[in-house]
Amino acid sequence: MQQIIKSVSIALQNIKANPLHTFLSTLGIIIGVASLVAILALGDGLEQTGREQIETTTSVQMMTITPKTVDIVNDVRVPRDTVYQFGIAEARALEERTSQWGYTELLANSSRLATLNDSSLAIYIQATLENVPHFAEAEIEGSYFSKSDVENAAKKTVLTKPLAEKWSSNVKELIGQSITFENESYEIIGILNDESRGAQAMIPMRSYQEYVKGSNSPNIVFKSRRVEDLPEMRSAVENWLDQNYEEGKEAFSVFTYEGRVQQLSQGILVFKLVMGAITGISVLVGGIGIMNVLLISVTERTKEIGIRKATGARKKDIVMQFISESVTISIVGCIIGWIVGVAGVFGLVEIINRFTDLGFQAALSVDTVGVVLIVAIIVGMVFGTYPAWKAANLTPVDAIRHE
Repeated sequence: MQQIIKSVSIALQNIKANPLHTFLSTLGIIIGVASLVAILALGDGLEQTGREQIETTTSVQMMTITPKTVDIVNDVRVPRDTVYQFGIAEARALEERTSQWGYTELLANSSRLATLNDSSLAIYIQATLENVPHFAEAEIEGSYFSKSDVENAAKKTVLTKPLAEKWSSNVKELIGQSITFENESYEIIGILNDESRGAQAMIPMRSYQEYVKGSNSPNIVFKSRRVEDLPEMRSAVENWLDQNYEEGKEAFSVFTYEGRVQQLSQGILVFKLVMGAITGISVLVGGIGIMNVLLISVTERTKEIGIRKATGARKKDIVMQFISESVTISIVGCIIGWIVGVAGVFGLVEIINRFTDLGFQAALSVDTVGVVLIVAIIVGMVFGTYPAWKAANLTPVDAIRHE
């Protein structure tokens, strides 16, 4: 360790003695590392922005479990002998199993003719539990029905804003009134400001099962709080299916948007690898510059090397000294390149945001720091080997006589 510290000290002294020469010789690695930092930071930023765009345009955090009604045998769809159905009890059990990762909802849909204030409209009815506000992430005028409303089959409903606007220009005044379908009246307790749901009226699941004739079978839907939690949530659900049904998860269809996120990640990885390979040329040039610095150093310090060997220094001591110097110079170049790269990439981000409305941000991760450090060490060791070998093989007598 003392030898390494001493070698690093000598390397820093040489850099101070010839700063311009060392800077010019390591300019390649500075440019290469700056480019590499920029590529990795932009790649991480692109992946983060892409995830955000997918989250806002698709239900990437959603997962749907649907009982299979057919099997595919020899590419032919064959009706299943056993088709399972989900109910409130199954949804509650899965909710307890997956609550640490997100939310569980039981959904069923139908359409009916509804009447409000002597005005009739065809509407979509969606039966739910009480978790829709977590799924919609939209504002609610009034309130949503509670867990007790679900269990007690309360005759309450929440209208989406598009449906409410078909009955009144002032949607707030609808709260407290009632709509009627299939001879049952439901009190409007809230307006859900969610344009994506269309003209819908949400009612408690048990009310749907008891009062809506010919109701469709419900599906269970999950939403993770974070995209990263979805695989764990899926695994927990599939394990529950395996434990509670004879055919296990094979009797159900599990649908997620994970594939889109994986495609995005793979695309960004290809971008990083291709651009990293291109910037690697600059790093290679920088390594050659470091080798040049050390070869000059060997020539200038030949007599010093001869004296050290004559006083007992071994070959490995000389090799360690010059490789330590090479790695030190490489790390210094990488630090400068890191600073240049970070400054450059944040400047580029500002330009990108001036011409787009994506709110793009570069992302500097721990992995980027690790990659740069590894590059510095490898370049220093690889390109410092030949000068170190050349110095170690000088004979003491010839080295001392050198002028």
